[in-house]
Amino acid sequence: MDSATVNPHYLDHVMVSAGRGAVEASEDIVSGSGQKLLAKGAKLDEATRERLLQHKLAKPLEDCLLVEGGLASDRFGPVAAALLDDYPLLLALCGGEPAVPLALTRLRLSAPLQSLLSVYADCGADRLRHAVGVALMARALARRLLGGDIEAQRRLALAGLVHDVGDLYIDPIYLRSDTPLQAEQWKHIVTHPLVGQRVLHRMDGAGPALAELVLSHHERLDGFGYPRGLAGEQFGIEAQVLAAAEWLMGLLESGSSIVAHASVATRLIPGEFGPALLETLRAAGRASDASGHLADEHRSLEAALPQALRVSELLQRFREIRPQLRERLSEGSSELRSMLALCGQRIDQLQQSFSSAGLDLHGPEHVLRLLARSDPEVQQEVLALVREFAWRLRELERASLMRAGLMGPEDLTLVQALIEAVRGAALQPAET
Repeated sequence: MDSATVNPHYLDHVMVSAGRGAVEASEDIVSGSGQKLLAKGAKLDEATRERLLQHKLAKPLEDCLLVEGGLASDRFGPVAAALLDDYPLLLALCGGEPAVPLALTRLRLSAPLQSLLSVYADCGADRLRHAVGVALMARALARRLLGGDIEAQRRLALAGLVHDVGDLYIDPIYLRSDTPLQAEQWKHIVTHPLVGQRVLHRMDGAGPALAELVLSHHERLDGFGYPRGLAGEQFGIEAQVLAAAEWLMGLLESGSSIVAHASVATRLIPGEFGPALLETLRAAGRASDASGHLADEHRSLEAALPQALRVSELLQRFREIRPQLRERLSEGSSELRSMLALCGQRIDQLQQSFSSAGLDLHGPEHVLRLLARSDPEVQQEVLALVREFAWRLRELERASLMRAGLMGPEDLTLVQALIEAVRGAALQPAET
């Protein structure tokens, strides 16, 4: 993203904020050629929008805007308190302290950062709730894992608030949950950590360290994250904390069992985060469980059966066509082959866990008997397993497409063909 060029999607979001309250220039907005496009204090309107899109700017637009009555840090407190009421696991990670939200209200936001967050929050109430949740989670994990490093706690809380601001620069059609994306469109999604990093790197009140955390919030310790595929020592503990916070908040927002889902997820893919972080999550899970805060399960038990059978079918098909998949891999780049080797390891892990749980060894009647058992803990565990397997397979597909989207069109096309083969389409032989 060229910071001198005004991103039309970001500007569209700014105009939404302008429609709800005044957005003005915090300083003269000047083109790269020295032409004054908007004077300090001038309000943004549709005419201004068109003028800004026609020019490259001498200074990034994000640094030159002020949202009057925008998002102040005191707004975080009530949102954080509501999240702690809704999610016992989050409360347990915060040490059961209702006063924890006050820490977010004390964060100091520079004018550009406050305006950027205001525009982001105006995209929808769920955006602010998610951002505050990740900030709470990140700060809570940092307190447990980084000792008394107050600056790291502050930095991670702030990174949690801004981790998804890169979404403002992506065509909203790609972010809609009800819109199926084609292979080539995933590359738009994978750019949001990169864009967020570029915006925040030189912004007053943010800076390189914060931007680097935002860049890494979808990475994983085993190298299967994106956009850089960091692994091992490349993925530092602060970056792990933010990535784990974002991941956990996604689990909580999915509406499934809080304790069981997090516990199952960390057992299925143990290599995503370091052992100290995983043990912290397990301890918090036990604490929230001991408090009697198990999530209510409103879905019928039988509804999980088709999902379990679908997962079993996909895993079985993967085993059957694996030799053909290896043959096709010869067409891909070395980077793609390394990435798909990680995919294979992930699927092997899921297969072993699926079988060890007894979900594919004895047919649907056995699964139904498991789900129908009167013991609520067994029901909860099986439901969590079924949902987690299905979610993990979807995430595997999504991550593969996004990583391949950064490699090149040929690699992306090949990954799409392999995914379709696992779904059941015929796999064409490699070209000779």
